[in-house]
Amino acid sequence: MEFTTLKSPGADALWLLNGYRSRCPATGEYPFLIGDAEELERLREAAEFNDRDPAAIIRTSLDIKTAEWIAGRRNEAEDNEFSPQEILGEWPGEIFEKGSISLHKDVLSGKIKPEIYLGLAKIEKPWHLPALLKYGGWNDCPEPEVHCAFHREWQERFGAEITGMSGDVVECAVGRPPTDQRAATILAWEQYWYCADIVEQGCGTVKNLAATLMYSPYWYFWWD
Repeated sequence: MEFTTLKSPGADALWLLNGYRSRCPATGEYPFLIGDAEELERLREAAEFNDRDPAAIIRTSLDIKTAEWIAGRRNEAEDNEFSPQEILGEWPGEIFEKGSISLHKDVLSGKIKPEIYLGLAKIEKPWHLPALLKYGGWNDCPEPEVHCAFHREWQERFGAEITGMSGDVVECAVGRPPTDQRAATILAWEQYWYCADIVEQGCGTVKNLAATLMYSPYWYFWWD
């Protein structure tokens, strides 16, 4: 497994991404946005510190049961006086702004970057990408095999596919998002345990997150 990169004007990023996504079944090259040169370097540096074989990471991920992994995270949090009710919050009503692919934009200004990189990965499944990049294992970001396990399940259940991976962000396109509050809340809890920062440093509560996930074609994860 390997990946190559293409450099492109930021304004062409989505056009390029969607074009390569449509051709992926024929080319065998799975596209993903990386961001600018700094983000590409961060990905490469992180992978250099992990000498594991991507195929071995994928095999390990097949043995991970995400529900058990979440239970372990929850038990650790409860030992530190975690309050599920406090982080759950109240349903905020319908949220119309669901977000969109953003790795080609500056995070503070929202302006499109002059130049970005698109990765092309020789992988069989979209959820193999974290293994290829050896992504995670730093700060609160899960190990690569955990990323693979979650994204394998989410691809099966929601048609979610990774569209971008930068130094600290993962973005997904979602084909079958949840369409009711219960399903969205269950998914939001899963995403909270996988990536607590999107709630604790982002939308504030699990139900706020759930409201953004309903009918949303886009998911965003970020680790501090």
